Amino acid sequence: MPVRRGHVAPQNTYLDTIIRKFEGQNRKFLIANARAENCAIIFCNDGFCELCGFSRSEIMQKPCTCDFLHGPGTSKLSITQVAQALVGSEERKVEILYYRKDGKREHCYG
Repeated sequence: MPVRRGHVAPQNTYLDTIIRKFEGQNRKFLIANARAENCAIIFCNDGFCELCGFSRSEIMQKPCTCDFLHGPGTSKLSITQVAQALVGSEERKVEILYYRKDGKREHCYG
């Protein structure tokens, strides 16, 4: 199956390798371009689309902070921690409440 990416995705065998490796492990993931404005999402797998209820075309080019998944119960502290982790160089573990497109709640750990 060919790998579909957004137009800001660098042609890179490293990305292709990551995608192929994680696709076979039943993981739900996205990849963002840290050099693009707002760290735009350049790839999301089918598992991620199923998890959040959005189509790939609705997700592509959105900021990787996934603010489109925030809802009334999403903690401001968790949102801040995710944003700080993306600009920093430290690994963080954050529990955050995201909402599917249909409004159902999904607890995520990242």
